[in-house]
Amino acid sequence: MGIDPSLTCTGIAVMDGVEVSTRRFVSPNIGATLLARRNRIRRAVDPILTFLPARFDVAVIEVPHSRQQYGAQNERIALYWFLVDQLIARGPIVEVAPSQRAKLATGNGRASKDDVIAATRAAFPDARIPDDNVADAVSLAWAGARWAGVPTPEYSPEQEGAFTRLSWPARNTPIV
Repeated sequence: MGIDPSLTCTGIAVMDGVEVSTRRFVSPNIGATLLARRNRIRRAVDPILTFLPARFDVAVIEVPHSRQQYGAQNERIALYWFLVDQLIARGPIVEVAPSQRAKLATGNGRASKDDVIAATRAAFPDARIPDDNVADAVSLAWAGARWAGVPTPEYSPEQEGAFTRLSWPARNTPIV
């Protein structure tokens, strides 16, 4: 599985063998009060968890950019941790920084969103990849599927380097 969490539009990709299922979940802004911000996060989490399987081999999730100065940084981090908290009960999780995700998709850690979309569409021509959020999720699921031993499109040497630098869980990690 690959997850690109966002307060505005989360991308999800689940690979089951050669089948790639994708979704995007839009989360509208419903106000600036503390309660409204909390409810926005909860409303973002619920449909994501409903779409994802109860158990999985590995989930690869993008970590919020640590130096992003605009927007609701605290809320993005909260969304990330709400998801991680719930996903840990379903299987192992691997964190990926935004530049690592770009390198996994294209071989270039500074690749543009359009480059990531093009690379994932080329690698998975039958998958529904409507935007960069889903493209990011597909690139993360691609890495997770490789780790799990699922046949996937080949990686370039640069992509392979990014893949091997991730902190993959030990095989058969027990679910807590």
